[in-house]
Amino acid sequence: MKLNQKGITLVELLAALMLVSVIAAIAWNALSIGFKHTAVETSKTQLQQEANLIVTKLINEHRRNDHYYLKTSGTTLEIQTCNDSPAGIVCEGFARLTDSNYLYSGTIDGIPLTSWDPLTKIDPKTKHVNLVLKVADAIKPTRSVEVKTTLTRILTN
Repeated sequence: MKLNQKGITLVELLAALMLVSVIAAIAWNALSIGFKHTAVETSKTQLQQEANLIVTKLINEHRRNDHYYLKTSGTTLEIQTCNDSPAGIVCEGFARLTDSNYLYSGTIDGIPLTSWDPLTKIDPKTKHVNLVLKVADAIKPTRSVEVKTTLTRILTN
């Protein structure tokens, strides 16, 4: 064998492979962290959209109806709307505000939703309603968003 042959030695090959594997491990770790962060942010975005949807529906019902009732049981939030008519008060049955299975909590005029009486009449013509709505992921309840708002309309009484 000649001493001036060109090529790479086994040590050089192993060093190159080791360097490539270290770079690949660092890149894989960065991608993994990025995927986890994306999943968390996507979940938070979905929770925020759910809270915004509920608040929008409540605002619409608050402005449209003469009075209404709210009830909750952890994963459901329901509303019963009522309107005054010449024949008397016409109320619809309770309807779910959303079809999602998130955990709902918060307060209505300082009263926690967990102790809110579903027979409590909310009269938008006489009073504004302060609402704090917290929507949490049922799988990871620590992942949640909170929306504070006031349901308003022109007071007529």
